[in-house]
Amino acid sequence: MKAQTYIQRRKQLAAKYSRTLFVIYSGDEKMRSHSVAHRFKVASDFYYLTGLELSGAYLVLASDTSYLLSKAFSHEAAVWDDEAILNSEEQEFVQDVQKESVDKLADIVQSHLAQFDRLAFALGRNAQADDELLNSIAFEKRYRGRKLATPLAITDSRTLVGTLRLKKDDDEIANMREAGRRSSLVHHELMKLKIVGKTERQVANWIEAQFMLQDMSWTAYQTIVGSGERTVLLHARATDKVIKDNELVLIDAGAEWKGYCADITRTITAGSKFTQAQRELYDIVLKAHKDVISEVKEGLTLTQLHEHTLQVLSEGLARHGYNKDEVKNEVSSLMAHSTSHWIGLDVHDPSAYFDDLGQAIKLEQGMTFTVEPGLYFRSGFDKISKFKNMGVRIEDDILVTAKGHESFTKVAKEIEEIETLRSQQA
Repeated sequence: MKAQTYIQRRKQLAAKYSRTLFVIYSGDEKMRSHSVAHRFKVASDFYYLTGLELSGAYLVLASDTSYLLSKAFSHEAAVWDDEAILNSEEQEFVQDVQKESVDKLADIVQSHLAQFDRLAFALGRNAQADDELLNSIAFEKRYRGRKLATPLAITDSRTLVGTLRLKKDDDEIANMREAGRRSSLVHHELMKLKIVGKTERQVANWIEAQFMLQDMSWTAYQTIVGSGERTVLLHARATDKVIKDNELVLIDAGAEWKGYCADITRTITAGSKFTQAQRELYDIVLKAHKDVISEVKEGLTLTQLHEHTLQVLSEGLARHGYNKDEVKNEVSSLMAHSTSHWIGLDVHDPSAYFDDLGQAIKLEQGMTFTVEPGLYFRSGFDKISKFKNMGVRIEDDILVTAKGHESFTKVAKEIEEIETLRSQQA
């Protein structure tokens, strides 16, 4: 990303919400054990606005004035020249921002509070940060600086920043395209891997190792591997269960490229061929998946795409034992999740799905989201006995374009394609 990108994002956010004082916290290190911290993952909204991966730092946006508060800019740190933790490129990212020590946070917030009607920060991200901010805007403190005793509103900054993050620029799209490409390569190789006799955990470890070999910095989320009856779990964390021949295996795995996420799900056979019942269930979900993607264009909403998914799934189930009235009542339980979610710097980008009037947001060019229909025949859903304890989900990442749509993720999903790859197991 260019420095001007981050500068422009800060200006755009401040202008869009000119009566809001923003305090964006970068997050802090979490301890793994006595003296060892987990690898630090910066808060995505802080990264989106600064391009920096500082822990324990704050970005304060006060209309035309902005501050970066970090331990690196304290008097004590200056003795050791810790400001050098920002390389020359990163210093360009925040060239327009005043640098201060974190111990100035309360003073800076209070000095600007009288100019604004609302304070926005990530509520609940960090208890200590919440306490410090709430204490700094206690009634007695803020009243002294305000000419009128007007109420001060508090809101979560993530949704407001999310209005900017909803549409991706060309650099973001390029990063998401690369995240999808590299994650897809791993899924493709997985389809040629012998997994019968391996545990779910061994398969998950293999996937994550391959992501790292693709030079990707993180998994985008905890890798999901569920086999056999565990395919009905929406988020089946990999266990020591041994994968058996002829079982379905649901794999939901993606990684990050330059901070941007891929999210891919495929359901494959552990052996080389789907059973007849597996094929039939898979075909129902695949038709919904392909039909919904073909519908994507500007002006539609994710709500409409979800309704279309349920309709196609209902028609498919009606061909296999449900009557039309029964299936309308049960399809939402058989697929107990939405068809889509926003995706970007977070695997679930924190952008709103409805506007201030409660209307579903319409798709526009540059928006990115998933399409992931699924059916899960858990205990109690035995109307079609041949599908008992079977789950199928298929997921790809989609960009809205001027011509309709583009898929960032390209992995085999037709049964014949999957079986051809499964026949090459090694």
